[in-house]
Amino acid sequence: MQEKATDYYKIIAKNVKTIRQNAKLSQEKFAESVNCSREYISRLENNHEKISLALLLLISQIYGKKPEEFFK
Repeated sequence: MQEKATDYYKIIAKNVKTIRQNAKLSQEKFAESVNCSREYISRLENNHEKISLALLLLISQIYGKKPEEFFK
């Protein structure tokens, strides 16, 4: 079960980075838009940090994505 969760965090990290890049935003500007630090976004995108459900939902809302899109 732990392996599956780890796989999903990797997928989510990749999708967060893709959303940011598609929006043509630096990590700093993206972080400002979701009220966190650039360092946190970097750690998240590099799979050194696990995203919270609250942040995932906030990114979904701001960038017009359905939460389930983060898992594909």
